[in-house]
Amino acid sequence: MAKFSGIAKIVFVFSFIFVVFALQHISYGASEGKKSAQKAKPLKIVVKGPKAKFEKGYTVFLSAEDKRPVATQGSNYIEADTIKYFQDKNFVISERNVVFKNFEKNIEITSGYSEFYGNTGDVIFSLTPRMYISNENMYVGGEKVFMNVNEDKVRIETNAFVTNENFRAYADRVEYISKSNLSKMFGNVKIFSTNLNVSSDIAFATVNSNFVSNYIAYGNVVSESKNIIAKSQSLVANFRNTNEIDNFTMITNVVVDGKDLYVEAFYLFAVISNSTSSTNQKLTFYTFNGTKDKRIFYKNKKEDTTLESDVLEVVMDENNEMVSSTAKGNVKVIR
Repeated sequence: MAKFSGIAKIVFVFSFIFVVFALQHISYGASEGKKSAQKAKPLKIVVKGPKAKFEKGYTVFLSAEDKRPVATQGSNYIEADTIKYFQDKNFVISERNVVFKNFEKNIEITSGYSEFYGNTGDVIFSLTPRMYISNENMYVGGEKVFMNVNEDKVRIETNAFVTNENFRAYADRVEYISKSNLSKMFGNVKIFSTNLNVSSDIAFATVNSNFVSNYIAYGNVVSESKNIIAKSQSLVANFRNTNEIDNFTMITNVVVDGKDLYVEAFYLFAVISNSTSSTNQKLTFYTFNGTKDKRIFYKNKKEDTTLESDVLEVVMDENNEMVSSTAKGNVKVIR
């Protein structure tokens, strides 16, 4: 019973992590709602440029002599080849090679087109928009980017992605919270790292500096690497600063199907090692746990044996071929 209570604690902690992320989203929305209700009168957008052309209802600022027009409002800065300024509406349209910066939140977004609504703080970006998180290699993008300069949230829709040199994630929609460096991904989420690919319905990734520090996936989770596929309802992965996954945990309806084994379990914890001096290769150490009502089902494909147990420990090489396996706790050989 002690073992199963231990698993229950793990499940509780795992569930708590996911709930914290969800509550963060809810509380964030509530706090921002209070802030927006107390907003001060919006500042007027100021536009300057080397060349201007006056049209009915707006002014077009154009580039000239290697200088480009600039629009500013508080800590917001926009530079583009062309800026159309609708002064009465406190609104600007920026076209071609757009660069937007919010110095207060340290946000930089580039695109081919943008609209900035000065009275509400809403900004819309399209034509290959990119938001840079920490450097030119770490950014999010999609077909459209939406943000409000009075909030910390940036929303990316349609073919959204988060990427750097060794990590790339895709989703139908991404929300990036600049204050906590948190990327929230929704719908058909897929991540590709150096040593493991994961798909799910929903995912959260924390981005520190130029690497992903941790990743939580939930709903129809599938992880894939060479010669092995693992499925479950939830996954937590911790990354090294090289954007390689260091370890991961999978919980609920875990199924692992590989070249040398097939396992059904409730819980899986895996550690991916660096190259060892003795073998000069990376090893992955898997620990499976069952529950009182559902024990581990294990089929060793190499030896054509099948058994049930409470605990299973497996070591795999870098090609996910089995090096060893050890079953523990009320082992029952089926075949």
